[in-house]
Amino acid sequence: MFTVIRYSLRSSRGAIIGWGIGLAALAIMMGSFFDMMVGSNEMMDVMNAYAVTMPEFAEIFNFSAMNTPIGWLDVEYFSFVPLIIGLFATGAGASLLARDEEGGTLDLILAHPVSRTTLFWGRFLTTTLVTIILLLISWASLLLSMTWSENFTIPALDLLLPFTSLFAILMFFMTLALLLSMLLPARRMANMLAAMLLVASFFITLMSGVVDQLERAADFSPLTYLETATAIEDGLNLTWFGVFIAIDLVLALISWQMFQRRDVRVGGEGTWRFLKRNLRVAGEGG
Repeated sequence: MFTVIRYSLRSSRGAIIGWGIGLAALAIMMGSFFDMMVGSNEMMDVMNAYAVTMPEFAEIFNFSAMNTPIGWLDVEYFSFVPLIIGLFATGAGASLLARDEEGGTLDLILAHPVSRTTLFWGRFLTTTLVTIILLLISWASLLLSMTWSENFTIPALDLLLPFTSLFAILMFFMTLALLLSMLLPARRMANMLAAMLLVASFFITLMSGVVDQLERAADFSPLTYLETATAIEDGLNLTWFGVFIAIDLVLALISWQMFQRRDVRVGGEGTWRFLKRNLRVAGEGG
């Protein structure tokens, strides 16, 4: 399995470098802007004007808390970063095995003395590790911006808690995309459906505070349970964190069982007929 992990990590260097640079630049920029916001009376006047003229808009983004480092991050960083990294997670989950299958190389890989279990969990752990690396890059970049800031300071371990909460939710969307790649005929379909659910969760959670009809739907939105400012101020809710980790493991185990029993395509996207045959084989194996 370590050979699979090492090879997969080597293949993921481009994603780590590309996404890492983008996330680091975003974190440093957001952290550096806090001093500018605090020192600018005009910007504070604009925030107050929004609060008066557009109270619903101000409530969605919690403008009243933006004069503190935690509130600033909550509004200007953690309000949209989960969507950005979430798109990486859905793409990585959908491509975990289906990319090689559609490329015509998965059957060649399995012809070598490597079991399906070793290949599956080796790649799953690699994708998990890459996600953790990207989150750590974001965390470290925010800390870096604090070294030259006069006002933007949050203890390092406290700042790590929102990223811990985000990790559990990102893994949910990653394992969901992985499961969909086992269920649907094509990787692009699995990625698109998982990404659509991510975007829907993002907007439902964002708008639920001002749209009464979305309050009930928000209870089923994973991003509703993302803890950012609350994790820093009150500590991480280990109950919800544990629930998401358990769900992630269940989705991964189901995907593993389906991969164990499915027929591997020689190449190209599958068809619904091919999908039905795989489901019938999985049912007979169970």
